[in-house]
Amino acid sequence: MTNSEAQRKQPVIAVYGANGHTGGYLLTDLHRRGLTPILVGRNTDRLRAAADAAGLPDAEIRIAATDDAAALTAAFTGADVVVSSLPGYVDIGEQVLSAAIEAGAHYVDISGEQLFTRRAFDEYGPRAETAGVTILSGVTDSNVPADLLAGLIARRLGPAEFVISHHSRAAGEGSRGSAKTLLASLDWFRSGGWHYADGEFRTGPVELAPVPRPGASEPTEVAKFAFAAVLTIPRHTAAVAVTGAVDKSFRTMVTGLNPELVASLPVAPGPDADLRYDTVVDARGADGRTLRGVLSGVDSYRDSGLIAVEAAVRLADGTAKPGALAPAEAFDAAEFLDSLAPHGITWQITS
Repeated sequence: MTNSEAQRKQPVIAVYGANGHTGGYLLTDLHRRGLTPILVGRNTDRLRAAADAAGLPDAEIRIAATDDAAALTAAFTGADVVVSSLPGYVDIGEQVLSAAIEAGAHYVDISGEQLFTRRAFDEYGPRAETAGVTILSGVTDSNVPADLLAGLIARRLGPAEFVISHHSRAAGEGSRGSAKTLLASLDWFRSGGWHYADGEFRTGPVELAPVPRPGASEPTEVAKFAFAAVLTIPRHTAAVAVTGAVDKSFRTMVTGLNPELVASLPVAPGPDADLRYDTVVDARGADGRTLRGVLSGVDSYRDSGLIAVEAAVRLADGTAKPGALAPAEAFDAAEFLDSLAPHGITWQITS
């Protein structure tokens, strides 16, 4: 734990879903910071095993199922922040979010689902504002960097068109939880979800040029994809258009998902899986100038956990305004991105 971290108020953080793959990274980073979280979930033995594996044998365990609103609210009472780590938020995530607000706790989730993040803004944002708490949905290795980079780029370009792309070296290798998330909103992911144009969110195809992938000799063919940052960037920039994109090979893999295939996947990626990635924001201003922001990370799962913990610790100080916020509305973009450097996560903006 660094001196600056030690000087911060020691927050009480509750983690729902701590026994999952990304949940393990959440707990490990909390332990690194000298914080002992409250672990909340359905199974005492699994939660205790997760706590022990992260070096947190004294962590408190509280039992609450996702469909038990009263138990969830009781479990989150006394926490400054709730971090929700689940597969398929569109199916089981709302009760956790609702209970966090009811308990008076700030809230962070690692959802990668546009549909859920839109609900968080539209349906739960007003409740959070009334309760005096802040909610951040879609806190992942793709969405947070894209949102923060776009905010920094917009300061230089003014009104701009943004294309957000995420490039993973994993070649489809991922956890069962990630596959469950895709399966829960499969038709939405297959369609490419929302893009932003002419002041509104729209569905339907968008023609996308190949994207020069960092370090690659040839541009990568991409297809529209439903990133939550598409929803957040227009909140704080003069965005003309925002579209998410992934490698076409990944979109093809998503198209072929089915329950049987998901059930056959490993709980966690294999030890030899290359989980390095680049989150890229390409922007073109009204005058034709272009800028590119790139965040390069080590492991999508680990880094999402690190980013979620960083967000939770910052929310705990109570300086962010209440309601549902985009990352760039809650934090100083450059400072937040710089805070990830000790973990091998780098960023830059180039012309």
